[in-house]
Amino acid sequence: MKCKSCGAPISYVAGENVLHCSYCGSTNMIAAMDNIVKVEEHFIIPNNLDSASVQQHCQKWMSEGFFKAADLPQKAGFTRIQAVYLPFWVVNVQADTHWSGMSRHTRTVGYGNSRRIEVYYEPENGSFSDKIGWVVYARASLNEFYGLAALNPGASATTADWGGFALDLGLGSKKSQGIDLTTGKKQFTADIAKDIKILNGQITQDQANDRSRAQILNYHREKAASKVDKLMDCDTNIQIGRTELIYAPLWFAEYTYKGRKYHILLEGHQGRIITGEAPVGKWDKVVVAAGAGGIAAIACAAGAYYYKFPGLFAGSGVAVIAVGVYAIITAFRD
Repeated sequence: MKCKSCGAPISYVAGENVLHCSYCGSTNMIAAMDNIVKVEEHFIIPNNLDSASVQQHCQKWMSEGFFKAADLPQKAGFTRIQAVYLPFWVVNVQADTHWSGMSRHTRTVGYGNSRRIEVYYEPENGSFSDKIGWVVYARASLNEFYGLAALNPGASATTADWGGFALDLGLGSKKSQGIDLTTGKKQFTADIAKDIKILNGQITQDQANDRSRAQILNYHREKAASKVDKLMDCDTNIQIGRTELIYAPLWFAEYTYKGRKYHILLEGHQGRIITGEAPVGKWDKVVVAAGAGGIAAIACAAGAYYYKFPGLFAGSGVAVIAVGVYAIITAFRD
């Protein structure tokens, strides 16, 4: 193939639709079999990291926040640190959603032995908006590399590994708020990438716009569903503005801790952690188990007082003992 700007030859791999020219730095998009067009909004983000600094950023992240093993920064063994320039379409979107649904409530009805808890629902509605640069991976599958979904809000930003602990309750895991992938962008020149491999895109701008629309509809529906117990209606209006093609340096780190394998994804310009996996410490499990035992005991005691059933007092003691034993076993097993 020939570059649309300078006429230089461009190597082509079947399935690729967005190709950069190593001679003049322009990007060409295959719009159809006989139609090759130049991509005007085409940028690259300089990489400022190396393997040593990536490891430092990862260890700093390991030492921050709750529900991470206390010795993780010292005991983590890095088995792979790799960088690659990946292509993304950043679709600037205005999305406005109006939703309606039903919220669950409870109330106490009756008196004496006839007293009971009744469940009822009340209607609710509301609106919210997002003005966002939605990131669409410009290759066929998000599963090609770890963690790319976390570039947009709603995906997992931190995944806590509780190792089969029964009372994890999702604690320690966090949702992504999205990453501004345009920070530090410059007009594309191949020399900025230096020794980091660049992958060409496989989907066109029109396909990226369609994907962003579908993904934002799903994101807004999940966001609306989190506001009520039963979502009845969700109407989202999406307006797509400027779309840019950006090559971003991403670093993929893999490490092991006590025989288990974990991953971390960073962007290479500022060293921000996009998403990562981390094991939960044994004493975190003990604290959670102790808290669960305390809550169970309070619930049993309250039930005994409320329903005039003394047997529940004994149940509260059993709950504390059972959960305490479970906590101790968990700590020593880890």
